[in-house]
Amino acid sequence: MQKRDNAIRLLIVSMLFLLLAACSNKEQEDQAERTLAEVQELAGHGQIPDERWFAGITKFQEVNESLGDPDRKDRAGDGTYAVYEDHDAAIGMTENNRVFDLRSSAPELQKITRAETEKIVGVPAEIRHVDEQDILVYELNEEFQMKFVFLSSDETATIDHLSVVHKPSAEIQKDVLGMSMEEKLGQLIIMGVEGAELDSAAKAFIAEQHVGGVILFKRNFIDIVQSVNLINEMKQANKSSKAPLLIGVDEEGGRVTRLPEELVKNPSNRQIGNLADGDVAFQIGELLGEKLDSFGINMDFAPVLDVDSNPKNPVIGDRSYGPDAQLAGEMGVQQIQGMKSKYVVPVIKHFPGHGDTSVDSHIDLPVIPHSAERLQKVELRPFKEAIESGADAVMVGHLIVNAYDRETPASFSKAVITELLREQLHFDGVVITDDLIMGAIENYYPIGDAAVKSIQAGGDILLIGHGYTPVKDVLASLKAAVSSGELPEKRINQSVERILTLKQIYELNDELHQEVDVDGLNEQIEELLMKMKVK
Repeated sequence: MQKRDNAIRLLIVSMLFLLLAACSNKEQEDQAERTLAEVQELAGHGQIPDERWFAGITKFQEVNESLGDPDRKDRAGDGTYAVYEDHDAAIGMTENNRVFDLRSSAPELQKITRAETEKIVGVPAEIRHVDEQDILVYELNEEFQMKFVFLSSDETATIDHLSVVHKPSAEIQKDVLGMSMEEKLGQLIIMGVEGAELDSAAKAFIAEQHVGGVILFKRNFIDIVQSVNLINEMKQANKSSKAPLLIGVDEEGGRVTRLPEELVKNPSNRQIGNLADGDVAFQIGELLGEKLDSFGINMDFAPVLDVDSNPKNPVIGDRSYGPDAQLAGEMGVQQIQGMKSKYVVPVIKHFPGHGDTSVDSHIDLPVIPHSAERLQKVELRPFKEAIESGADAVMVGHLIVNAYDRETPASFSKAVITELLREQLHFDGVVITDDLIMGAIENYYPIGDAAVKSIQAGGDILLIGHGYTPVKDVLASLKAAVSSGELPEKRINQSVERILTLKQIYELNDELHQEVDVDGLNEQIEELLMKMKVK
């Protein structure tokens, strides 16, 4: 009898133990499901649990200001990772310190097995085997990817860490790190082409020196068919490049137009400013974008945001919306948005303001004598509004701006480009010099020195509109500066990253164009001009 009672007690204890174990397992499964559901929801927006950061948006400076210095920085094949052990997190940064990868090794994640992960989250899009690690990759949407990393392929292995990756940023980071130095330096150049056909020298610069862009002038446009053929030739020459060409033009409207004469001209900025109608400004920008895109041109060095505050100015005049800084900003913003709607890159110019000068920078070096307070109220105001509304490219003028730098032209002044434009105005896009083949530079500086100084100052693209020898000189100077350490590779990488990001944002490609609907474009601009007269 005693033996039977003991057996019954043992059975009851065993059943209770199994019941408790089952409850514990069920609780663990429920917790895993809740944790992974939260992880998946946050990852779809570029976040990891318990952190406010966003992959692809957050700058590492924000993380550093909140969490302090990391315990260490690890260099990996795809970037630099700042490790915060107390926060169970690692932050992957691009060359510009933009966060592209957020990693979490939180304790609640490390309790979840591979089998549970696949059961709850589903079958991964890809399983990668790296060294002894297994990585389950989940494609969440066009922007974000979620990865679970396990230290073995065993189904009972638990998560080592979660990674949430901003795919566009990661792709660009990979492209930058995969380029040769020659390819990187080529991306920093936009050059002019001498004639109406692509000559062998220009073709070699594109195909062999990997020049990142071309600017076209009136000399390059004879008629519609020839113009399309020329642009197609340039794109074909670029077929071995890792990035599409920037093909730009000064198509401002009014007296500054480059396109063939078969097309009706767009109105000048002054005409737009006199009308003071934001809808019309948007439509003008939209039509400019459509015109350029029909040729395969993807960048316009416009609109001019200079405030025309000096009646003796020999170069701006009706290229400006007028003497009212607020109006210039409002019209400029609308025109920019219209151009962007057609995926043509607007380049706002001539930062920090060429309006109040009596010297033409094509001929000599103008000096802006005004105080910083005056510049903030007038010259800088349209640029500030455009940057806040999403301008992605800025052309810096060849101007001495006494309030910021009494010795160095703005186009290669660190005080103007880095401290004013990037740090004070928070511009994170592409900075382009005005044409280096202008009197303001040629009269005072060797072009190679000016080019190196511009990149050192935080600029990204060097515009060389005339002649092939200056392009050779600039490339040689950049290579020498890199070899000597005067230009660190990281500084080059930062510019290349910005340039590739710009090309990605505007979905640029080297697809060939066949014909231009001249009648349709002319009809649109004539209707718009008539509308402007009526108003």
